[in-house]
Amino acid sequence: MPKRAHSDGAATLPSKQSRSSTISSAGSNRVPARVTGDIVPVGTTDWITFARGNKFRVDKTDLLLDIMKHDSSDIILRPRRFGKTWFLTVAHDFFNVAETKAELAKRKRIFKKMNIHKVDPTFVDKHCGRYPVIYLSLKYMRSDELDKFRSDMARAISKAIDKWCHAISDTSKAELNDSRNRLKQMKSNMYNSVDDGVAILSELVDYLREYYNAQCIVLVDSFDAPIMEAYDRTRDRVKRYVRRLLSPLAEDNTRVRKFIMVGTSPVNLDTFGPGMNNCRRYLLHEHSDRSREDAPLYQTSFGFTKEEVEALLDKAAVKWGLTTEQGDHLRR
Repeated sequence: MPKRAHSDGAATLPSKQSRSSTISSAGSNRVPARVTGDIVPVGTTDWITFARGNKFRVDKTDLLLDIMKHDSSDIILRPRRFGKTWFLTVAHDFFNVAETKAELAKRKRIFKKMNIHKVDPTFVDKHCGRYPVIYLSLKYMRSDELDKFRSDMARAISKAIDKWCHAISDTSKAELNDSRNRLKQMKSNMYNSVDDGVAILSELVDYLREYYNAQCIVLVDSFDAPIMEAYDRTRDRVKRYVRRLLSPLAEDNTRVRKFIMVGTSPVNLDTFGPGMNNCRRYLLHEHSDRSREDAPLYQTSFGFTKEEVEALLDKAAVKWGLTTEQGDHLRR
């Protein structure tokens, strides 16, 4: 994979010949700034907790710059276990509105210690905690039976809406009463009405846009999972439902500031209808020169580059007190 130049001027790893006979704690200075932390994380899914807990990680927060580089809708395709959900988690925790000044200040403190602040010192203050973010996950949906698929889809949509129950239940803004009532009615009918399930996300975008006076960001995890899991006899109907659900948001650049969905399969966007044709698709094999303005985005946002793997192994060797020979064997 192509290497991304570090704008903070981090040094590259030394050659094997330049190392001393024993890897000492002083050797940790060789590790690029992107690799931080000392504790190996196990089962951590909350990004803010992860970042504050000195977890062993590669700092890829500068991927947030790619998200805001243009206003188009993005479809990002990567293999399984490449960190797609993690990518959306970081984006959600950075952009999502903060309900209190204290929460916003805490979040900004965390991100100002990250690589994103080194790359662009103005980005955190400009974008952190400013947008209502709708997060929809289509993972683990059974689509071999249409009734089961509709039930799973309604549950996923309901989960996305429940995260905004505090805003929806706020009656202080009387001008939103009609929209609030429609949301509650649609949610109660979702399990029985396909149309209400499709329309409710657009209604939620409308409500949040007015409530926070800010455009929304929509993040969709594993958009292709129910399509790939469907049997031949149900696949077309499942695809039509997903298209009806997501297309209005993908083509909406007035209420939606950014629409991103991630998946694994190179789905033909023409089959999704005109809304998805407005999306930019980013594939793993699109190589680019990062210095070019028109270079494809997200090239090093997923998985690890060779440089990052070597840095992780170097830091592990320091932590475990390995000799040079043991460290070189680990790297091989």
